[in-house]
Amino acid sequence: MKRRKSSSAALMQRLRAAAGVLLVSSVGVASAQAPAQGNGVVARMGEVTVGQDEVEKLLQALPDAERAAVKADRASLDGWLRQRLLSEALLRDARAKGWADRPEVKAKVDAAMREIAARIVTTSYLESVGQVPEAFPSETDMQAAYEQGKANFNLPAAYRVAQIYLAAPERDAAAVAKVREEAGKLARQARAGDFAAVARASSQDKRSAERGGEVDTLPLARILPELRDTVARLKVGEVSDPVQAQAGFHVVKLLGIQPARTATLDEMKPQLRAALRQQRQQQLVQAYLAQLAPPTQLSIDAAALDAALKKTN
Repeated sequence: MKRRKSSSAALMQRLRAAAGVLLVSSVGVASAQAPAQGNGVVARMGEVTVGQDEVEKLLQALPDAERAAVKADRASLDGWLRQRLLSEALLRDARAKGWADRPEVKAKVDAAMREIAARIVTTSYLESVGQVPEAFPSETDMQAAYEQGKANFNLPAAYRVAQIYLAAPERDAAAVAKVREEAGKLARQARAGDFAAVARASSQDKRSAERGGEVDTLPLARILPELRDTVARLKVGEVSDPVQAQAGFHVVKLLGIQPARTATLDEMKPQLRAALRQQRQQQLVQAYLAQLAPPTQLSIDAAALDAALKKTN
């Protein structure tokens, strides 16, 4: 019943960014090579291959949520693989024709390598300068931050729901009608008897069926759009008529409601700790940079700058 949204363009951008991170971390030029022994070939174009280990490293470089989105969007992953093979084929062709040995190309490569190396050195050094002690923030710090932002820590009402789910084909009207009729029968059985027993026996959503149909306790925003109005109208203990969503029919029972409330300190601690540590890291870095380059030591020669600008006309 949770809604999952993914943008292929955004996922492709994240894949390229992750690939770039892997490239920069190796301070070299990425090259699709024959996979190591025991490492399967994921994609191939002639002699150019992408191995399973490269795909695994790429996915591991993504945050958990984005990794799950990419794995669920095979079109984006397939597109990245095609671009990866094409890029490698282009690189090999250019090298075979001696393009990498041209003086102007070598100069650009050397400049890029110096820039990448400088970026890695300065970034890692700033990370060490801004290293926050593991004990930070203290309980007192988090309590103060919680009280300061408490007015913004509102949680919406949450609905504890159970479902009986039947999948339905997208373009077969007769089959859809048949599933609708079966869902109606199950709804009547669930009202007259044990909803959990009916869900275990008939629901096609394995995860919730094993729990007697129980899905989770969710705010309306995290429930399928097609089901939100139905869930909001139900009284605790009521069972809905079948509701058609994109993939099939849902018969929903409202098990309980958690009223809107303010999140507790314990619930907010992970977010508060992360925010305070990030803030402290930025403070440490800014303090270091201010000491490294005091404003009193900085001067700009306006005349020299104007002369340089004129020469670029």
